[in-house]
Amino acid sequence: MPRQKTNNVMTQLAETLATLVGNQQGGPRSLISEFKKLSPPIFEGSTNPSEVDKWLQEMEKIFELLGSTDEQKVNLASYQLQGSAYDWWLMEKRRVENNEEEASGAYTWTVRAKLERDFIRLEQGEKQTVSKYEAEFARLAKYVPTLVADEISRARRFEE
Repeated sequence: MPRQKTNNVMTQLAETLATLVGNQQGGPRSLISEFKKLSPPIFEGSTNPSEVDKWLQEMEKIFELLGSTDEQKVNLASYQLQGSAYDWWLMEKRRVENNEEEASGAYTWTVRAKLERDFIRLEQGEKQTVSKYEAEFARLAKYVPTLVADEISRARRFEE
């Protein structure tokens, strides 16, 4: 490779590294900007382990490139969740925070009672796929945090 091309490549590499280092010091806004520039994949939920692994691997590559902390990884990854995956995330977040007031949100007690009944009566049935059942389970579970307070309770309810 000619000397001038090598210098240009090295200059570009140095500028890219300086930008990344500067962004790490520049705070959340620049981190999010750099994160978005890398076109991170969206995850809408899946029961297929290979799809989950593929998404995680892509996200880890981006996190490594950005030098993300664990807290940044959680924030950036949760930003990429949509649909049933985001519903699951909200349920997990509320479970960890153990904040029932937040879980009930702006719903009146009558609406919440109806959602609780819907959750208790939820069945997969013959017409519904497991992934659709799982999505509905996650959607309704966020309204009944006491019924899915831990892994064992959640698994037991899911099976029922």
